Amino acid sequence: MRALAALVALAQLPVDAGCGDNHLRLPDASQSDAPALDAFSEATPDADPLRPMTLADSGLCLDAACRQISPEVYAYAPRFSLWADTATKRRWIYLPPGTKIDTSDPDHWVFPMGTKFWKEFTRDDIRVETRYIAKVLPDENAPGAWFYVSFAWNQTQDAAYAVTTGATNANGTMHDIPSRSDCQDCHESLAPGRVLGFQAIQLDATDPNGLLDLDRIDAMGWLTQSPPAKVNGAHYPFPADATQPQLDALAYLHANCGHCHNPSSRAQDVTPMVLRLDTGKLATLTGTPTYLTTTNVTGLPLDEDGTTYTKIVIPGDPDHSIINVRINTTMMNHHMPKLGSEMTDPRAMALILGWINSL
Repeated sequence: MRALAALVALAQLPVDAGCGDNHLRLPDASQSDAPALDAFSEATPDADPLRPMTLADSGLCLDAACRQISPEVYAYAPRFSLWADTATKRRWIYLPPGTKIDTSDPDHWVFPMGTKFWKEFTRDDIRVETRYIAKVLPDENAPGAWFYVSFAWNQTQDAAYAVTTGATNANGTMHDIPSRSDCQDCHESLAPGRVLGFQAIQLDATDPNGLLDLDRIDAMGWLTQSPPAKVNGAHYPFPADATQPQLDALAYLHANCGHCHNPSSRAQDVTPMVLRLDTGKLATLTGTPTYLTTTNVTGLPLDEDGTTYTKIVIPGDPDHSIINVRINTTMMNHHMPKLGSEMTDPRAMALILGWINSL
């Protein structure tokens, strides 16, 4: 009963509880039962179903090993993927029946209370974690409106348990599981909405695998406002005057950097750079926030290897452009993307190089 009381009590912790001393330890890799627990309150309030402490209780799967996905849950994949140090990912959404996503602002969708998202990470053919976020309060701007937690898979791959302070080298891989505060840092930097990959631009393409896309969720009645009519095959077409290297770079930066570098993020106080695309500013390459806030713009000086870099992007000069140096560096205190990555991304290095040389 002590373990049960601890699990229930954890479900009531605030969103930033991962920064404190109370946490769940990662399960012993050789076991498939519940992980050991640190001290928690002996109180046993009713558990909140939106704040589960095991993946099996989250509503994603019909079985603890998550081999059968619930029919109420839908798989999706964003057009532009977030680099995760070679890990592969699967993603799902649950929208409460009879509700809609407020899409009146196409760049900041607001989800109804009870919405759930999951993202499963597999590294070296081993499932290491499944991240979970849920809208637990109706007011988008209320503190703790979104709940974040990662479920760590055990070695036998038949159960996953909540870990609030994260874990390094999970399940014998090089994959690190983020703490709840790490999850909060990324998602809370994009407001309103908080959801990074399920949005107008990221879903605006027919999914080749038959997963959810913008047209399908509109046909399902999930949106309060339908997207505009398509132009050249897209509801929100990218700049027609941009070359393919430029388009690829815009997409990469949107998916990998835009959740931190956008007008609602605290990062703006340090570097006023916007790398998240705006559906209303896609007419021309030079009119995108990405171009306007990086090209020939002075940024926070970066000192590396005896050189001080001052301009974010210098057209035709990637070697002296801060953004290129940050993408390529192996110095983790300088490396970008900042969170969730310990490895440089070869594709990103090529994309950013091609983009700067094309300007």
